[in-house]
Amino acid sequence: MSTSTDNEEKGFQFPGRFELTVMGEADADLLSVIANEMRVAGVSQVPCEMREKLSSGGRFRSVTAAFECASREQLEALHLALKAHPAVKWTL
Repeated sequence: MSTSTDNEEKGFQFPGRFELTVMGEADADLLSVIANEMRVAGVSQVPCEMREKLSSGGRFRSVTAAFECASREQLEALHLALKAHPAVKWTL
């Protein structure tokens, strides 16, 4: 009996490279927030893979960061830590 399924190519594959977008007020230092939370979660940032963008009205800032993650638990810990941070309004 084979243990393989049709779903092996679907979903997240660990270890792997992921991206996460964080949004907050324009004056929030989201780059530092993300870098710190990645360090705490033990996630490795992909060098030169952080992008920042201001909203059209200039009120909000988004930062997208790429990182290497060893496990689903690590990914979930990072996501939850960022969602709980007071400078973060939304995560994607």
